[in-house]
Amino acid sequence: MDLLKDQYPSDNETEDSENEPVLQHLPDQVLDKFHISPNIGKYTQNEMNSVARLSATRAAKWTSFAFIEMRPTVQQRRTLDELTLKLATKLQRPGLEFQPLHISDLGSPLPLHVSLSANVEFSTAAEVDAFAQMLQIEVLQRIAGPFDVAFEPCLKMYENAERDALFLALDLEPELKNGPLFQLWQAVRESLDFCRRSEHDQDDSNAVSTRTWGHDRSHMSLAKSFCAKASYSSTIVDELNTVLADTPVDPAILDTLKFQCRGIKLTKQRSNLWIPFSVHF
Repeated sequence: MDLLKDQYPSDNETEDSENEPVLQHLPDQVLDKFHISPNIGKYTQNEMNSVARLSATRAAKWTSFAFIEMRPTVQQRRTLDELTLKLATKLQRPGLEFQPLHISDLGSPLPLHVSLSANVEFSTAAEVDAFAQMLQIEVLQRIAGPFDVAFEPCLKMYENAERDALFLALDLEPELKNGPLFQLWQAVRESLDFCRRSEHDQDDSNAVSTRTWGHDRSHMSLAKSFCAKASYSSTIVDELNTVLADTPVDPAILDTLKFQCRGIKLTKQRSNLWIPFSVHF
């Protein structure tokens, strides 16, 4: 959380920043094309890890992931700063340190997202292409147009499937979960069924992911903490959720974090594919 404190300038820094020119935002097409950060960690690994990673890469499959993206405005980032800083002390536990997801390690702004699927594996690149094409059709048929994304007034804690990380998140409103989010999850599922023509392709890992995640758990993660096995317990999520239940979120904060969803995104190789609700074929 020290990174958030560094985002607030002193008086002298404020005066200097007022004289700096305002740069134009990068086009979404550029951001989607190069959305994956460079893997600088590979240059610091020892030779044994490099060999293991190479073997894993050779055996890897194609993957894809569908989501709703939120690119926080300056005001929304300030709101997220205040919210995550406020909760940092209350959530402090041995082995846990929550870091905001809207700021990179270098202090640059990052997008947040609402998941519409797990990270799904495919056997071939052709399956990924078929999935993307069918998803565009399904989204066009199921979603009439843009809708506002709003959140419930209580934060929740989620764990990942590997149980090595915890996520501080805002749940979406029930009307959204049972409305457009349900339709989008169904669109993803129907598209997966279409591109997978054999029982062999539906492996156990994807089946587990389908059972673990669904439209009823739709949320937007705000902060993340890696959780060492030594400090992890089966009750930690319940314990933290009890703390969060007694810390309601100010309605003014929720209003600030609302945003309009005009389409969804899909990871394809190392880029994002934009699927707008108003696509015409």
